[in-house]
Amino acid sequence: MSKIDELRKLREEIDIKIKGEENYPKDAPSVIITNHNRLTDIIYTPVAFDDDIVSLVSARLVYKQDIDRLKMINKYLNAFPIEAHGGHDYANMCIDYASRFLLADKSVSICPEGAYLEGRDIVYRGRTGAARILFNSLYYNNYAYLLPVSIDVESNNDLDCYTPDKNDKVKIEIMRPINPIKYYREYNSSYEKDKNKVLHELTKEGMVQIAKSLNRTYKDEYIKLRPKGNVMFKDGAIIDTKKAQDIMYEEQYENDLKELSLKLISNCGDCR
Repeated sequence: MSKIDELRKLREEIDIKIKGEENYPKDAPSVIITNHNRLTDIIYTPVAFDDDIVSLVSARLVYKQDIDRLKMINKYLNAFPIEAHGGHDYANMCIDYASRFLLADKSVSICPEGAYLEGRDIVYRGRTGAARILFNSLYYNNYAYLLPVSIDVESNNDLDCYTPDKNDKVKIEIMRPINPIKYYREYNSSYEKDKNKVLHELTKEGMVQIAKSLNRTYKDEYIKLRPKGNVMFKDGAIIDTKKAQDIMYEEQYENDLKELSLKLISNCGDCR
């Protein structure tokens, strides 16, 4: 059974209410951004789309050799790693290859908050990876949208549970897509020191919409990530961040990203 078939089956098994399905663009791919409150968010998000979207998630979910969790991730997700603990080179590699899905006309999803905390009353400031991926696509004259999506999951399981539960109650709203062109033009005309501000402005527009959808407070502060101090590779190997800056490790990591991206592009069905 394909992953999209597994997601269709899961959609029938859980209590899920989806609003705004008509807002998913048909004329171009999207960078789908969502809030993040628990681990199962990443599985329930693609359930809302009858499409083989690519899920950009922590490299620890894609590469850590946790057999049960990998089984669940591989069952439901076209998962692609984002390495947040390896420094700029690794982050930029992941963003570059994630952008290639848009060039192949495939939508991607990402949680800009980057982590989740106990409590369901706040949406935090999003990191700029989604905007960077989008601008990379626009650089190659490949149009794409920023698509805000809110998700609310009521579950009796702990936040780190990765297994969908038929007793979970899921509400998802797909909001109207954001046209990124004005931000992209401002980005290109800005001085280097101001470019990051534009990336944040675009991301913030989407995160504020998500907060309003959920009737939550938007807090313009990052969730602090606990530094790992290492990089995780495809085979599960854990390499100290400083050591991982060696060109040998960077080339290995990039080769794995290239192989996985080509595999996902080949295996995913036609989008939209």
